[in-house]
Amino acid sequence: MFSIMTLLFVVAIILWCFSTQARAQAQLETARPTVKQAIGKITTRREATGKPAPVAGGSCDFGVVVTTGDEFTVLTTGLTVFQNKTMVVPIPGWGLNDLIFARTRAAIPASVSVLRISYNPAKFPPRDESKDTLKDRLFRDLNAELAGYMREVAKGTNCRHYIQILNSISPIGTSNYTVRGFGILNQDVVLGRRIYLYALAFIRIFDGRDFSVVRQSSALINVHHSLVVQRLLGRQIGGPYRELPAESFPTRPEDAADNPALRDGVRAMLAESLDKTLPLLLGVRSAASQSDAKER
Repeated sequence: MFSIMTLLFVVAIILWCFSTQARAQAQLETARPTVKQAIGKITTRREATGKPAPVAGGSCDFGVVVTTGDEFTVLTTGLTVFQNKTMVVPIPGWGLNDLIFARTRAAIPASVSVLRISYNPAKFPPRDESKDTLKDRLFRDLNAELAGYMREVAKGTNCRHYIQILNSISPIGTSNYTVRGFGILNQDVVLGRRIYLYALAFIRIFDGRDFSVVRQSSALINVHHSLVVQRLLGRQIGGPYRELPAESFPTRPEDAADNPALRDGVRAMLAESLDKTLPLLLGVRSAASQSDAKER
């Protein structure tokens, strides 16, 4: 009886995961025509001249804002929380913000106008959720918060759509630990340690009229499987990552900023994930035309 109940439980969990994926995919497919139709109209309108439309006075077809920041996390996790060590290292010289904008611009047809919107994180401090009351947590309207946030970020501009590239967050395997954005992880796995370099970005596309979220997704290299499926298949991190030899982990965390191998690895994974995910979200390229390269 116990084995039968266990089997039924496992089957139920798997069915729930796939049903969740199906609902998410349905939402993406429903939203796709909005962006694709906008691109189609814009491109058609400019075919007469064959030149990109000038961007003036804050008006554009797509406004792009990069909010990932220039930070690299050096993280060590142990079997207990007392063994955990985290240090955030500034990496302005890695040029990640410029890379993100360049790959976003490349994903949008050349005839479509794009405006790069500056972002000052000091003007948008993170929400202090520790001050939330039970009522705040139960009735929090995340959609309204996102709309209000992007409306402030884009103030003074007038674009049909806005694209935000931000940091993504992922659990580490089946543990309670998480990783965010760009970094390197030194993980204790009982019989040794494993080193992972990761580059986790998230993409949101907003409607420029009401600032509702049109489409959103983690930036992935393996775009043919959802994060749920990838985790069922044993992926340790939800997003692009590479396992590295033990000597790749910096002896001193601050040395990471001057490590060209870490810099180039992050830039390569970030560029590839944006190049594969952005066209799908924008509806300008089908999944069938994507490379079958997998996350590393």
